[in-house]
Amino acid sequence: MHPIPVRRMRFDVPQQSEFHPLYILGKGSVSYQMTGLGLYVALLEPFIVKSLRRVLPQVRDEALKENVDRFCRQEAQHYQQHERFNALVLGHGYPGLEARVQVLRDDFERLLEQEDDKFRVGFVEGFEANTTQGALFLLGTGMLDHPDTHPRFGELFKWHMLEEIEHRNVAFDIYQHLYGDYLYRARMCWVAQHHMAKFIDDCTAIMSAVDVKRHGDECRITLRDRFERLISRAVPRVRSMLPGYTPHAYKVPARIARLSAQFSALAESTT
Repeated sequence: MHPIPVRRMRFDVPQQSEFHPLYILGKGSVSYQMTGLGLYVALLEPFIVKSLRRVLPQVRDEALKENVDRFCRQEAQHYQQHERFNALVLGHGYPGLEARVQVLRDDFERLLEQEDDKFRVGFVEGFEANTTQGALFLLGTGMLDHPDTHPRFGELFKWHMLEEIEHRNVAFDIYQHLYGDYLYRARMCWVAQHHMAKFIDDCTAIMSAVDVKRHGDECRITLRDRFERLISRAVPRVRSMLPGYTPHAYKVPARIARLSAQFSALAESTT
């Protein structure tokens, strides 16, 4: 099987009555981050697909061209699944949340219309440099399998994080193939990762303020939570901006291959 398999998945979405915002470990500090990420990628990933397909004719390496195609096809599956779960979150009624999502949608439309290919490919690479590290960390903690994590949300994010690891090299490789400009790449790591973090923080603030009234202080984001979030973002951001950074250097644990086989077996189809 190709190392970047394209799986067609169908995850069961919980009923609205089952939804509680603290669905990862029963903690707001993690759950709101994952909700914000889910809302973000549902709009980012169509942007990724459109941006990379625009430059695909410029790719001169046939193996890389296939990897880019498979990367895009994986991403298309991701946003389709996240859209279904996001409808559940948005249906929970958070004043201001849909408006913030619309601002994000407008952002990506603007980037498609007004920025050039180098900016867009650099933006994609900057995002992927962050998510590869986040995916390895999340799957290593076991939090997505924890008894206090809702199993349907846990499975969704586990599958998504697995595929982030499977296609971890593609955005870096196409950027290097087409441009290879280190300083510009480092700048785009900052731009993309700040863009994502700002959206997630805004979503967290909107949701937490509502949920404290609905569910109590367990939904409050504390100063300690904010500090830990700041530190957890700083390390991967700095690492991805270093001159010697390459996702090819990551050592992928053996359990990732087992997880890959597990989801391929669960998929409606795998190519």
